[in-house]
Amino acid sequence: MPEVIVQQVQLPAGVAGPTEISFDVRCFVLPVSGGIILIDTGMGGSAVDINQALERLGAGWGDVSDVVLTHSHADHVGGLDDVLSRAGDALLWAGEAELSALPSHARAAADGASIRGLRVIHTPGHTQGHISLLQESDGLLFVGDAVGTMNGVMVRPPAPFTADPVEAESSLRKLSEVSHNRMLFSHGAEISDPNSRLRALLDQPASRS
Repeated sequence: MPEVIVQQVQLPAGVAGPTEISFDVRCFVLPVSGGIILIDTGMGGSAVDINQALERLGAGWGDVSDVVLTHSHADHVGGLDDVLSRAGDALLWAGEAELSALPSHARAAADGASIRGLRVIHTPGHTQGHISLLQESDGLLFVGDAVGTMNGVMVRPPAPFTADPVEAESSLRKLSEVSHNRMLFSHGAEISDPNSRLRALLDQPASRS
């Protein structure tokens, strides 16, 4: 089971709406056969919490085999340089359209590819190269910013941070067809019966504001 790292983000008024907003961002430390995968790296300062998560798993930075980024927004890659300096042998993966914003050694995570048992699912819309990940052995579906939760309610990501709303909706429909046991969000806590809630969300029109 993954260790979950939670950080708090505050955006001043005018960035994502008329008022200041506060939300969490999550990255995941996932033990797999042959190594440990970090899914996203959170913001700056995350390495301290990631180190504690590794210790809870009885592991260290040398056990980190792969860093897989759902996308390249700052709240997901702010801690990347620090993480890579500690896990120097780890392979770095992201969707092909995200690679230009990442270190040159980053590798393309192609749709349908498997990274140590994580199946890559191309879910563009939030960003052009956004990916989700399915650990098929345990049915864990990591959806990045394709969808999130707030106060126990499933929500779409804010429109100002969604590059292509039409593609984003197509990606949500794609995710609604993926068989899984648990859905893990980069923003917001897990909720019960997420696939039914996702189908209900898709029946609601998306805000364009």
